[in-house]
Amino acid sequence: MLESDLQINKNCYQIDIQQWGVPRVGTCYVVKSEKIFLIDAGTSQTTEKVLKTLEEFKIDPSSINAMIITHEHYDHGAGAAELLKKMPTTIVLASEKTAEILKDPSEFLETSKKHYGEAAGLVSPFPPVKNVEIIEEGDRIDLGEGVTLEVVTLPGHTPGSIGLFESKTKTFFAGDAVCNYNAQYEFYMPPSFPELFDYETYLKSLDKMLSYDLVYLCMGHFGTQEQPKAKQVLKKAAETAKDWKKIIVDIYGKTKSEEKVYNALLEKYGDNEYVKNFPELIRKTVLSQLIRGYVISLKL
Repeated sequence: MLESDLQINKNCYQIDIQQWGVPRVGTCYVVKSEKIFLIDAGTSQTTEKVLKTLEEFKIDPSSINAMIITHEHYDHGAGAAELLKKMPTTIVLASEKTAEILKDPSEFLETSKKHYGEAAGLVSPFPPVKNVEIIEEGDRIDLGEGVTLEVVTLPGHTPGSIGLFESKTKTFFAGDAVCNYNAQYEFYMPPSFPELFDYETYLKSLDKMLSYDLVYLCMGHFGTQEQPKAKQVLKKAAETAKDWKKIIVDIYGKTKSEEKVYNALLEKYGDNEYVKNFPELIRKTVLSQLIRGYVISLKL
């Protein structure tokens, strides 16, 4: 078991899916009471890691009652079909927009690969899931013994993004609605992947999460933060998003050049060890996508 596979509190567990084979990059979660729910499914390439960690937590995969997918992207939903082979009675829950992608991901997957360009091999296969039940804002899912999951719509990163708030432990599962935050290097990166990102609704979703009396903030990448750091991350995510907007609007608005924006962002943030650790192809692929998400959302 990795150091980043851990029990967060009495009812909640964190699983490091080792996305792209790298520790801490991708995360899914388990909420365990009388019923057991898995939150997010990783990619089709991380199934064995998820199953192995469940066993290490002494959770039989076949005992999981439901799997909730927080949003449309492949690194959260593409593992669902393979996991379900080991979870024959598990139901899949998602927002309406996410359910559409889960049922027929083919077109969405091709669009994702297009944006990854030369690094398209990082995008895992995305087998469809036939049966998905829709959950909506305000739904409260009872897991027993006072443990409930409140569904919270959090559009911005994607239109179908949702969060889940467990009030007994004050744990907020946010998917990718916050940011890509690496605590080891204190690095923040907006989740502005094209073509679903919407800047204004993203900021509103950050404000919405700040209104919750949360203790644990469980994010889809790099894991969990506990108060007081949790709300500091939410506030800093908004500040960083606004800084990126200023740079992108100024430079792209004048030059229409993603390359010049990329260089400007590297100049401001590129001395961070987290950025330096990535191969140039990966760094350029990811940052270029995040820039493109802003350009599309802001109609530059």
